[in-house]
Amino acid sequence: MATLKELLQREKHVIIHGQTLWFRIIKYLVIVAVAVWLYRWQGGSTTVAVFLVLAVVSIAVHFLFRWKTKAWTQSWGPYKKIPFD
Repeated sequence: MATLKELLQREKHVIIHGQTLWFRIIKYLVIVAVAVWLYRWQGGSTTVAVFLVLAVVSIAVHFLFRWKTKAWTQSWGPYKKIPFD
């Protein structure tokens, strides 16, 4: 069983190394573009509701991957194990 410090270090490592810089830039550009489009089309309350639902789904997917990869220590699906420093 990992200590809390080791667990937090592993989570930090996955956050930093899990996606490339270009992937993150494009991801956030797409998110902003969708938010602007949705706001102009349906207004602020719908945009907030959609992004709240998406936040809940993304947290659920995060915990699914964390569970299936045994806290990021094994490859599973599209996730490939990242060697920790």
